[in-house]
Order: sequence, then structure tokens, then C-alpha cells
Amino acid sequence: MRKYLYAFKLYILDSLHYRFNTVVSLLFSVINIMVTVFFWVIIFESGRSQSLNSYSLKNMITYYVVWNIVSAFNLSNSGFYLNRMIKSGELNSILIRPYSFTVANYFEQLAKGIIEIIPKFLLVLVILPLIKGYMAVNQDIINVLFALGFFVVSTISSFLIWSVLGCMSFWIEESEAVMWSFAVLFNFLSGMFIPLDFFPKWISGLAEFMPTATWGYIPAKIISGMYSFEKMSVLLCANILSLFVLALIVKIIWVKGIRHYSSIGG
Repeated sequence: MRKYLYAFKLYILDSLHYRFNTVVSLLFSVINIMVTVFFWVIIFESGRSQSLNSYSLKNMITYYVVWNIVSAFNLSNSGFYLNRMIKSGELNSILIRPYSFTVANYFEQLAKGIIEIIPKFLLVLVILPLIKGYMAVNQDIINVLFALGFFVVSTISSFLIWSVLGCMSFWIEESEAVMWSFAVLFNFLSGMFIPLDFFPKWISGLAEFMPTATWGYIPAKIISGMYSFEKMSVLLCANILSLFVLALIVKIIWVKGIRHYSSIGG
């Protein structure tokens, strides 16, 4: 494990070299958050109701601010990185190294996620005085601990799911196009465009137990104080169980993919 932690440190330092990318990402985050705030303020002020699907204006603003931060832990790059390694043949040299490529890839993508989330978090602190009146943050220690737990789950589940999609490159020539199609679907299922509560109940009820819901939707609702302790406990247990299932799927597909990759010369 020590070698992976050392590599993790190197990935952090390497990510800090791309400061321009960080600045650009931060700028778009500012624009995204402010546009979202103004959009929902207009929606609520133009309507007669003080709530939409159990969301008050403060709940809605808090939801999108938190979602914007948590989304940094959606390790989608893991799948695209694996796709590039397979298609370019670079995977050949990686496979002979004395460590697990999957574990090393996880720590690399996690390092990039941490570097991305730090400026986003600092950004929220800076603009907080401007939007504080439009936010409803539940600071209960139980909610905070659950939110942190789902942050961890989101990094692992997103990495595993995108790794499965990345492994398609062992068999599919244009797998990247397929992955982009899944990215759009996952954005919907993570509550990026609109909270899952706005979908029919049978859809939102099912989507809530999918790993993609931890990529933003569930943590945002927890911070907004919209979940009971019992509901948070059930969702966390279900998602932890799903991690074991996903890990098994990744292992099976990876082994089969490596065999196929070797058989065609790599």
C-alpha cells in the first residue's frame, strides 16, 4: 500500500503543475453556481408556490452548490484513461510493472479529484456571503458524517463503473463514443440537470438506490437536511453492498479483457 500512497503524493504534485486548467475550471464553477442561483431565484419568485416537489428555494440552491463540489469526485476520467492505454498500446508496459494498474489508476484519479475540489470549496467560501441568504445547510454532525461517507462511496463507485466502461475498449473499437453516451445518462441519474425528485416516483425511487445517485444527488440532499437518519442508513448500506458487486464485476471483466488483449498482441 505504501507504494500506492507514494504514487498518490506524486499525482497530487503533478496535478498542481496545471494551474491554468485549475483557474479555468474555477472560473466556470463561479459562472455555473451564480447562473444556477439566479435561475432558481427567478423560478421561485415568478411562481406562487414557496416549494417545488418539497424543495424550497434555499434547499434548491444548497442542492446545486453541494452537487457542484461533490461532482469533482466523479472519477469519470478513469474510464477514458483506460481507453487510451488500451488503444495506444501503453498498457503493455504498465502490465509488467510490480503493482496493480487498477489500484494505481484509482489513486491517480482520486488525486486529480482532490486537486479539483479544493479550489471549488474555496470558491464557495468566497461567494458564500453573496448566497448565504439563499442556502439551508444542515450542520448536524450525523448529517456531516453521512455526507462524508457518501463522498467516499462516490469516488469508489464512480471509479468502478467507469472502469467497467473503459474495459469495453478490449473488444469495441469506438468505445469512447459509447462512453460519452453513458456520461449523458449518468449526469441525469446523478441529479446534475434536475433533482431526481422531479421524475416520476417509481423512477426516482429506483434511481436513488443506484450508485450514480451518490455522485451528487444524495450528498446534496443530506447537506440540505432532506433525509431522515433511517433513510440515510439504508441508502449507505445499499451503496456499500453495491461496491462489492461492482468490484467483482471489474475484476471479472479485467481478467477476461487482459486475456483477449494478449491474444491479439496488444
